[in-house]
Amino acid sequence: MTNKLRISLTFCGLWLLALFTSQVQGQVIDDTPAVGNYSLDACLKYAYEHSETLKKAQLEILKAEATVKETRAIGLPQVSAQAQFSNAYIIPKSILPDGTLFGGPPGPIAVEFQPRYAASVSITATQLFFDASYLIGLKASRTFKELSQKQIKQSKVDIASNVTKAYYLVLVNKERIELLEANYRRLDTLYKSTKALNENGAAENIDVYRLQVSLNNIKTEINKTKTLLDFSAKALKFQMGMPVRDSLILSGSINDIKLEQFQNVEINEGAFKSRIEYSILETSRRLARLDVKNKKAAYYPRLTGFINYGSNTGSSNLSDLGPINDRWFRNGTFGFTLSVPIFSGLGNKAKVEKARIELLKTEQDFKAFERAFTFEVAQAKQSLTSSLQDLEIQKQNMELAKEVSRVANIKFKNGAGNNLDIVDAENQFKTAETNYFNALYSAIIAKIDLDKAMGRLTKDK
Repeated sequence: MTNKLRISLTFCGLWLLALFTSQVQGQVIDDTPAVGNYSLDACLKYAYEHSETLKKAQLEILKAEATVKETRAIGLPQVSAQAQFSNAYIIPKSILPDGTLFGGPPGPIAVEFQPRYAASVSITATQLFFDASYLIGLKASRTFKELSQKQIKQSKVDIASNVTKAYYLVLVNKERIELLEANYRRLDTLYKSTKALNENGAAENIDVYRLQVSLNNIKTEINKTKTLLDFSAKALKFQMGMPVRDSLILSGSINDIKLEQFQNVEINEGAFKSRIEYSILETSRRLARLDVKNKKAAYYPRLTGFINYGSNTGSSNLSDLGPINDRWFRNGTFGFTLSVPIFSGLGNKAKVEKARIELLKTEQDFKAFERAFTFEVAQAKQSLTSSLQDLEIQKQNMELAKEVSRVANIKFKNGAGNNLDIVDAENQFKTAETNYFNALYSAIIAKIDLDKAMGRLTKDK
């Protein structure tokens, strides 16, 4: 599907959807008090502040910061306390081979070596001294935070594209309404003078009727365009994250956008690196490399230290456990634990291989992106060039049709022309205007797409 056809279908869709919206008058979009006078930059600023997509992305950054803290905490001292009470309501017995050794009867006997009631309290601290996975995980969590920040920039690019297109659609519709109203005023003047001539017998009824039909057609066109303006304004507010009920006054003009200076842009070597998508790919590649290192870290030993201090007691009477006295016996230990992986059934090797494959896939993403960048820029340049050529032709057609309409009016007033020439000229003029504004918006879309493809849509925004 060509760009022109896509733009034409977009316009048709907007026209159909616009039939379900209310009409508006002038520059104020709806009936509620205006919330402000907005330029394109102001619209973008508002969108950046109110976009739900950006707010979710900012929450992802907070989540990433929490992940960094969570990972860092693994390397800090871990301290825990424990208290335990037990009631051996059936005390286990140990079998001794000969009771005479303890002054009992000969032969095996069963004796109790533990009290019924026991209690203990302890506090334990551990410290991680070396774990390769921990060090790599800390780097990965910071890199993930960086990735979240870059994804915000990517969301801004998409928002800038959508808001800019919607913004200029509003301006195009406003400009079109102004031209249609000028046409209406000019034709209305001719209609009134022709009607006056008809009343004096100098013009036929059919001349008045034809002009009345043309006036009605222009009035219908104005109403449709105002409806489309209302719809496009609501679309702009939607893209900005602004409540639809709020009014909006736009301070910009369709002449603010400079189209011609971008059609001869050159694609420099390495220009694709200016795109935020390339930066995101770089961060993703770093994460993939860290993942490979993390899987390899499973082969490395892990060293931790620990220290424990506590006290325990036991008695056959529950009342003896209450007071802290010489029946409570202190204990304490400290030491180190060294874990050395020896064989994991080749599971670690398979994990490393999977991580390497993911890294290779990321490398392919770089090549695919560079090719896609070149194609997108070339397509956008061609589309802009074609749209500008079409725009120039349609502009000439509109000016010629306007001149034809002017001459037809003069001839009719001087009695050298007829009413049919005026009606035909006005229809051609209206068609030329429609074609011009379609071409204008098509050129604007192509320019925005080129800016986006070149990675400069959000520069200085």
